[in-house]
Amino acid sequence: MKLAVITIGQSPRSDLTPELAGILPAGTELIEHGGLDGLDAAQIAALAPRTGEHAFTSRLRDGSSAIFGHDQSIPLVEQAIARGEADGADLSLLVCSGEFPDVRHERPLFLVERLAHDGVRGLLSGLARGGGRLGVLSPLPEQVADAYGHWQQSIGVRPAAVGAASPYTDSAEAIATAAAEVATVSDLVVLDCIGYDEAMREAAVAACADVPVVTVRSVAGRLLASML
Repeated sequence: MKLAVITIGQSPRSDLTPELAGILPAGTELIEHGGLDGLDAAQIAALAPRTGEHAFTSRLRDGSSAIFGHDQSIPLVEQAIARGEADGADLSLLVCSGEFPDVRHERPLFLVERLAHDGVRGLLSGLARGGGRLGVLSPLPEQVADAYGHWQQSIGVRPAAVGAASPYTDSAEAIATAAAEVATVSDLVVLDCIGYDEAMREAAVAACADVPVVTVRSVAGRLLASML
């Protein structure tokens, strides 16, 4: 089984694929492609969010990160998917927690955003009568306002609180502190960016007392693995 791992940033995602490989069935071959692959710093800077455009952030090959516009990234992501399919991928996984509902593809394509949101809805429904209170941690402060509407439209639950701390530029301690603030009014906290790793989740768990914490990469990866 060949799985194309498609990042909206640059591949390879050495911060992601080892953890993902540990979740997927043994023998799954990972092929990596990124929407920003082959672009230099000036070309990436030219993709800065336009007025009114949703801001996205992702990791670059050198370990740094970039902020760019969602709409401008769509054709680049489609090209990355096409390259993965040309490499013989049986299916693709778009590793971004943002919305990409209409990107072109020829073979099965799974979206981390969709897998994670549906998984979180199921987890949240068992935590408290009436579905429980959702807490969300986004990577960018400018994404906080959007996160309320995004989650409400997606799973029918408006977050009780949304905070911000970047997995690419902030420390695990800063992420844990931000998660703890959200947890004070939540029954479940979601680290809502593919960049949040298990070490960051564990730091957040330690800071959030008895409130469980999940990452979108783990929820989506385990759900996908269940059918492979």
